[in-house]
Amino acid sequence: MSRSPILLCLLLIMAACTADQYDTGDGRYSYLSADFVRAHTSMAGAVDYAVTDDGDSLILNPEGKASWATKADSVYRALLYYNKVKGGAEPVVITRVPVIIPLATSRPDTLRTDPVTFESAWVSKDGRYLNVGYAVKTGRSDQADTQYQTLGIRLDSAVADTEGRRRISLTMYHDQHGVPEYYSVRGYVSIPLDKVQRPCTLELTVNTYSGVVRREFRCE
Repeated sequence: MSRSPILLCLLLIMAACTADQYDTGDGRYSYLSADFVRAHTSMAGAVDYAVTDDGDSLILNPEGKASWATKADSVYRALLYYNKVKGGAEPVVITRVPVIIPLATSRPDTLRTDPVTFESAWVSKDGRYLNVGYAVKTGRSDQADTQYQTLGIRLDSAVADTEGRRRISLTMYHDQHGVPEYYSVRGYVSIPLDKVQRPCTLELTVNTYSGVVRREFRCE
């Protein structure tokens, strides 16, 4: 699985945006299916099959285009939009979903928690990921110091609770970097759980425009 470091530039966040661009009604994209997947590349930029979080294996016909998938015979986390066809799936759009490994820090005060819009969070059906849907506000300005934002996941603690369960506390890190907040851009990140000791309870803290949000998830 190709994984991203704790800091992600806004370009990667924007690449993970989803179906807001698609028409509703009886247009071309009306009957699309969408799944979070592990996408396998036959060669750089080409996805030949994908495994959904429900465990279904989808053969892509034709192979899907993913310019961000730069390595052959590799597996990437992605959001796949496709049409169901006999014997497989016809890909329409494959967008990368950054995989963030939570990292601890001895100086949590140095990591900013500028607000984001929290949309959703859930543990994937196969138990491999904690997925987080969010939106950041962005825009361009000649006066801004930078034209990007950074986002990551901080590991605050991992201790056994009174029930003997592993309790893992996570905080979303976000640095606006002074980028103007003119409009919202949606995205997703996935946090891998394959090496997390079970059973466990995950606590995710996100600073939002409406205040601090905390969500808990149980992993058996």
